[in-house]
Amino acid sequence: MKSTFTLTTLCAAVLLCCASSVALSARATPSDSALHPEGFECLLKEPSPPPETKLDLGDVTNKALQLPASRYPRLAKTSGVDRYVKAEVVVDINSGRVVWAKIISGQPLLKAAVSDVVCKARFAPTYDVDGFVSGALIYRFARLR
Repeated sequence: MKSTFTLTTLCAAVLLCCASSVALSARATPSDSALHPEGFECLLKEPSPPPETKLDLGDVTNKALQLPASRYPRLAKTSGVDRYVKAEVVVDINSGRVVWAKIISGQPLLKAAVSDVVCKARFAPTYDVDGFVSGALIYRFARLR
């Protein structure tokens, strides 16, 4: 009888914990997720929300004037990881510099390598227009066979 009471009490405690965590996650608003963005400001390398953009250009990999190659991590190379890493970028139209970046997809070993160089990409500046545009840069990592 005592073990049944203890088991029932334990199940009730677990149920209450689960219910409270579900209730807290249901109360979360989009502004809560904006406080902890996954992207970062390129100049300071600090997490920040993306700036307001005028236009989304899609894949801008071929439009870059300078697209520095990222280092292929040794651990990824020896473990046989070869994939694409996609990064969302926001570019200042006047300077052609990447001002904000966020790694969207890819293998975790490769994401770190791309986050080191994504802010060094350069695009053709347009001096008569102010603002920001967004796009995606795709880095490909391939093993030599």
